[in-house]
Amino acid sequence: MFSIKAIASLTGLSTETLRAWERRYQAIVPGRNENGRRFYSQQDLDKLALLANLTRQGHAISKISTFSVEQLRKLSNASEENTDGQRLFAEQIVEALSDYRIDRCEQLLKRALLANEPLVYLREILTPALNHVGQLWHEEKLSVAQEHIFSACVNRILLGMVNNLHSISANRPGMLFATPSGEPHEFGLLMCSLLAAEQHYNCYYLGTNVPSVDIIAAAKKLKVEIIVLSLQKNPPDVETLTQTEFLLERLSREKVSIWLGGRGADYWRLNRNLPENCALIADLDGFYAKAQQRYHVD
Repeated sequence: MFSIKAIASLTGLSTETLRAWERRYQAIVPGRNENGRRFYSQQDLDKLALLANLTRQGHAISKISTFSVEQLRKLSNASEENTDGQRLFAEQIVEALSDYRIDRCEQLLKRALLANEPLVYLREILTPALNHVGQLWHEEKLSVAQEHIFSACVNRILLGMVNNLHSISANRPGMLFATPSGEPHEFGLLMCSLLAAEQHYNCYYLGTNVPSVDIIAAAKKLKVEIIVLSLQKNPPDVETLTQTEFLLERLSREKVSIWLGGRGADYWRLNRNLPENCALIADLDGFYAKAQQRYHVD
């Protein structure tokens, strides 16, 4: 028999997530000892490990929570078989771009988005394609024009999907997306916006290079619960450093939460004392899990 702490350690799931999956989705109904504490069987552990792996791949817990262990194993095996196909798809996208077949490139990206859960699409298809394009551009095997065309293509698709998923409701928590002044990179921000829209947040996308005073004003006017900032430069330039410090200081005692993500977030983890309402996001999976947990808490 396993305690909830042991299950959390073995699966990588937090105890809060385990309790939420039990309460909301009846994924597992653990036993109770004479003191009322939960205990889990080996079969419970097997199921939770599979659920943890599949949700990290983008499967919604609400859709798979009632699956048997056998069904989850079949789904997991199918997901692994799809990985090679997803990598091939990314290569086809880059090949189309190399031939200036932008219509083909956009068609492939849209088809992949429709065929996959958003998290899987972003992690397994779009991110490898972006990295490949960036590497080819760095090696001067793609031109600046091709790289810009591809960036515009990705931007259109992600914003289009966010708009398709997005509808404002007074009963939903709000999330604002921006990069501070001096930060021009927005793909990570767009990806997180898509994941938040899929989870039915009220999403407000401000884009890149937004002065902190405007981010603060918008957050207060829109009454959002969360501000998501994407930071790529490490170390940040003087403007970004000043703007981000100003924002964190001004909002340090407010109820709003601030989530810092991207490669540049490591600078703040290592070099600054962050306020209690500020959290660091390691990657897309981390954002997805935290957004899911925060939505249900709210």
